[in-house]
Amino acid sequence: MWHSPERARLVVPRFRKGDLHHLGRWAILDLGKSTYGVPKKGPFRGLVTTPVPSDTLEIVREWAERDAQHEGPRRTIHLDCRACGACCRDNEVILERADFPRFRRGGVTPITRRKNGVVMLRVLGNGKCAHLGRGNACQIYEARPNACRDFPPASECCLFAREEELGIVD
Repeated sequence: MWHSPERARLVVPRFRKGDLHHLGRWAILDLGKSTYGVPKKGPFRGLVTTPVPSDTLEIVREWAERDAQHEGPRRTIHLDCRACGACCRDNEVILERADFPRFRRGGVTPITRRKNGVVMLRVLGNGKCAHLGRGNACQIYEARPNACRDFPPASECCLFAREEELGIVD
């Protein structure tokens, strides 16, 4: 909701605190935010709201422009993550402790690097994850890290990656 050209509030359907697959939650995270409110009265009662940071207003304008092309609040698109791989390009996948036992059980030796003391999957010079194979297929899909498992299809981050990396506009 735009208050003025320089001030906006993101409004999304309510989600449970730990819901990792709610696209509204990911939109909030994509804006670099982690806090939000749920008004108890007024026109946004029961919805999740948060102010849009001024340095992300242009991103939200692009979302609104993109989504305004489609009639109604939502539409259905088919996303085959195992054939896309857009999120596996030009991305930093930080590995968690829980990922390493899964790698061992799956017989996977991840190709990693360290950055600022954090272990992450290595990205090659062409911007692709070292584990992204032919046909954009993840070579470690069954043992993939939590960051990859939790990344929701059709989130703002997903749609942005598809557009930027593959030129696919949904």
